[in-house]
Amino acid sequence: MRRNVSAALGCAILFSVIGAQASNAATIQNFDQGWYTNSGFTAGNNNINVGSSNLSGAIYHNWLAFNLTGLASQNVTSATLTFYGGNGGNTSATSETLGLFGYTGSINDLIGNSQFNVGIYNDLGDGNSYGTAIVPASNGLIQQFSVTLSQAAIADLNAAAHNPTDTRFVVGGSLLSISGPFANEQLFATFGAQRPLDIAAVLNLETSVAAVPEPSTWAMMILGFAGVGFMAYRRRQDAALAA
Repeated sequence: MRRNVSAALGCAILFSVIGAQASNAATIQNFDQGWYTNSGFTAGNNNINVGSSNLSGAIYHNWLAFNLTGLASQNVTSATLTFYGGNGGNTSATSETLGLFGYTGSINDLIGNSQFNVGIYNDLGDGNSYGTAIVPASNGLIQQFSVTLSQAAIADLNAAAHNPTDTRFVVGGSLLSISGPFANEQLFATFGAQRPLDIAAVLNLETSVAAVPEPSTWAMMILGFAGVGFMAYRRRQDAALAA
């Protein structure tokens, strides 16, 4: 009985050390942003207009780009995307539904403002769903709001963070509540004296990393290994005597 308890204790020490993880938090602002229309046109500015224009009939998809450098040794466990307030408005509805999507196309083409690229426009609104938000938008400037990102987004964040050659990550946006052609339904549109924010949003990430054992923990690990090894040796000895 005493030997079984010792073995169990040794295993418990070993597994507790192996499974230990440290939690961290990271805050990353977007480094670039913009929009594309359904004709593939982009103005190459900081505006993240998304929705439908009642003047031209154009449909806008927007995007945000982030750099995840420094997270290669960590795993993202949860993520929240926060859009800063005071970044445009313009809709005839009391609220709009914003959908967030993964982007799988060329990031270089996207941030390089590749013109008349309908493929980019489509990609920004039909990838993996990253989440949705109902945004009150009828009373002037948009207020700050946040979206908890989906597990699909978490997987894509980790893929980008662990990519040895390119740690950039893009979120596309599409207005899901457009009522029809030439609808006056846009978010983040800026007019007249308004100007878009230079930095539109921020990612708040919770991450985990395997904990580095302290010297005392290494001693416990060695004790655990020794206990397990000793019990295996005793079992072999007992079996030999009984034979």
